[in-house]
This record gives sequence, structure tokens and C-alpha cells, in this order.
Amino acid sequence: MLGRSMGFTKRLVEYALDSNKYDLLPLDLVEQSKEIMINAAGVALAAAAQPDSRILTEVIQDLRGNGKCTIIGMGLRTSPSYAALANGMMINLLDFDDEITQSDMHLSSTILPVVMAMGEMNGSSGQSVIAAYSVASEITARLGSFCEIAGEKESLRNRHSPVHMDGVLGVIGSTCAGALMQGLGEKEFINAIGIACGSASGISGNFSSAARAYQCGQSAMDGLMASVLASHGLSSSVDSIESEEGLLKLFWDLSIDEEEFFRGLSNPYQLVDPGVTLKLYPCDSASHTAIDAVLQLLQQHAVDPKEVASVNVSITPAAMKKLPVVTPTNGWESRFCLSYIVAATLLHGHPLLDFFTDPAVENSDVRHAMDLISVQATESPSSLSANPCTVSIVLNTGRKLENKVDFARGQPQMPLDREELDAKFLYCTRYILPPDHIEEAIDSFRNLENIENVTGMFSVLGG
Repeated sequence: MLGRSMGFTKRLVEYALDSNKYDLLPLDLVEQSKEIMINAAGVALAAAAQPDSRILTEVIQDLRGNGKCTIIGMGLRTSPSYAALANGMMINLLDFDDEITQSDMHLSSTILPVVMAMGEMNGSSGQSVIAAYSVASEITARLGSFCEIAGEKESLRNRHSPVHMDGVLGVIGSTCAGALMQGLGEKEFINAIGIACGSASGISGNFSSAARAYQCGQSAMDGLMASVLASHGLSSSVDSIESEEGLLKLFWDLSIDEEEFFRGLSNPYQLVDPGVTLKLYPCDSASHTAIDAVLQLLQQHAVDPKEVASVNVSITPAAMKKLPVVTPTNGWESRFCLSYIVAATLLHGHPLLDFFTDPAVENSDVRHAMDLISVQATESPSSLSANPCTVSIVLNTGRKLENKVDFARGQPQMPLDREELDAKFLYCTRYILPPDHIEEAIDSFRNLENIENVTGMFSVLGG
């Protein structure tokens, strides 16, 4: 039985204020935070070319969103709140951003837009950006982990949860980031969280559409607004997360064990352990072990797709739930259809952004290849791997090729090295930024702790 909360929101704020010092952050956390920011900036720049990003930007312009904050990849400036909205949506739009897979959280989509907007508004230092990003990420990730673990204890995970974690808990992270970047005191910080809890929302029913990413942007904007409103004196309840009428009860019907929660907070930091997946492929991370299994078979055996008679893919039941689409009708749905993802990989190799478009989904060769693929939830997770996958390919000759993959590239167990992350950033930004700006952006993030005013480095991301 979970214990009754005794001032959880207040303790959370005290933790955030005490921890928000660059010199207190472990070096591995600092380095990880900077690499995640590079990844997020890159995928947002790629998303800037998408029609949905243009729609949102045009609406922001129509609403007279004027200001000094950069909208990534658009060559435009707007208000801090609208910048947070647009940048949060674009970071998450292509399903190519960072993820803590255990809790399905994409931290940068809700936190980076806030530290970026407030950093530009106030001419903040790189160290303050790193500290606010790292502390807000730890709080959000730990809340996500708590809700996942507590939900399993309460047997809530036996049913499909309609809650979009980034939409609900992301607003807490974005609020913490905004409060720390503005230097709010304890009273104002508590009020900011209460204001934000009232706007927490998001349904997983939007998973295969641009609206899912918009929910991330909305969390970023709502958190920023909550912190600004609190700084001007707007009040709220002091126990908005933990009360019987609060956020955890509303979305998960849970109470919180304060002592258990705070024992685990930054012990270790979630960005370091269990760590973050920086995706190598722009689709749902549950499919990535299958992708790697197919790619390895193609490389090891020089498989000609025309010689393939059938493919059997064995994944875990949990992965199957995350990949529910059987036959995709558009590019959004294709990111959640394993038979499509495997077919496209079999035919074309490493999945790229143009694999997941409406025309690509209608390709007759891919549709034919999908008919050869069987996906079954027969794989069992283990203490080693939560998401193993076995792929068996039978050739027309009757020869059978099989490969099991426990971890995909980009997951914490097999992280991307700097060269791979730089290559991803280049791939995402090559049509948006000139070559010298690409190099400048990467170098600025890696040197972030030595930058006195981040306005210039974030402006470069405008394109």
C-alpha cells in the first residue's frame, strides 16, 4: 500500500531548487544532456520541412505571435510560448527524438523548447540551460518511472492505458524548466506546478498522427506559461500532484510514496541509468530490434529480396501493443506497423525519413513484401533484454536464415557514438542549414557550458 503524501509538491520544488547548480551535476549527466539536445535540435530541423510544421507556423503568424524566440528551421521569431509550442511539436513529430523506453517518455520535446525560449529571452548562460534541462528531465523521468512501476503493482498495465505520458507528465517537466530558468522562488514555483497540473492532458489515441506531437508542444507551451504566470503572482493549490483531487489520482488513480520516490531521485540520474535511446530509425522504438535483425541478416548473407519466400518476426507482447497497426493507410500509421517496417527494410535497407510517407506506403513492391511477413508476439522478455526480437527468413531454395537481437543501435546498451550522432544531425539538417551552420550548431551544443549567452547559438537553429 502506497503511503499518503506529506507535501510532495513542496519537496519536489525544494529538490529542484537545491539541484539547479551546474557545478553539482555529474560530468556524465552533463555530457548526456548535451548529446540529447543535439539530437533533438537535429530532428526538429528535419521536421521543419513537414507540412504539419508549416501549418502550425502559419497559424502562429496569423495569431500575430511576435517576439524574439526562434522557431527551429523556419527562419522566424515569435513569442516564448509559441516558440515552445512549435519547437516541442517539431522535436517529436517524426518519431526520431530521444526516448526513455521504459516509460515511453520523450523528454526533449517538452523541456528543450522551454530552456531554449527562456534562454533566448533572458540571454541566459549555457550552464544555466544545462542545469535546468538536466534537473527538469530527472524530475519528469522519475515521475514517469514511478507511474509505470506503481501502475504495474496496481495491475493497471493489464489494460491499455489511454494516457499520453508526454502530454501529462511532460507539463511538469516543462514547468520545472521554466521556473528554474526564471529563478522562481519556492512559493512561485509551487504555484507554477499547480497551474500546470490543471492543463495536463494528452491521449494515446493520437499516437499515429501529427496530433501526438502537437500534444508535446502543448505541454511545453503550457509549462512555460504556468511558470510565467506564477512569476507574476497567479496562485494555485500547494499539493496539485499528490492530493486526492490531483494529477496522479486523476490519470492513474495512484497515491505516491514520498520516501520511495525521493530515495530514487537522482540516485542515479535517469538520463544516465537506465539511460536514453537516441533513435537511429524514425519510427516506434519497439520495432528497432527487428530492424537491426533484418539488416544484420542482409549484410551477413547478401540476401536478395527477390529470393525471399517468407519472413517470420517474433516480438514480445509488449512490443506488439506498441505496434498495433496491421495495414497502414498513411505515413503516420506506417511508423507503428511492423510488417511494413520490416518489408521496407528488407527492400531498401536502413530506414530513412522518406520510408514513412504516404507515397512510400502505397508502393506496390512494399505491399507485396508485406504479404510475405508474419509477425507474432511469441518472444519473451528476459532480465537481459526487455525487447528482444527474432527474425527468420526462408529463401525460395528452402534455406532458413535466423537472427536474434536483444538491443538495437541507439539504445542505452548500444549507444550511438559521436560520429553516428553527428551523421544523423547532418542527415536531418542538410536541406535546412548551410554547412557552416551545421558545424557551428554541433560545436555550440558540445561547448554549451562555456557559452555566456545562448541567444546566438539558438538563433543559428532558425535556418
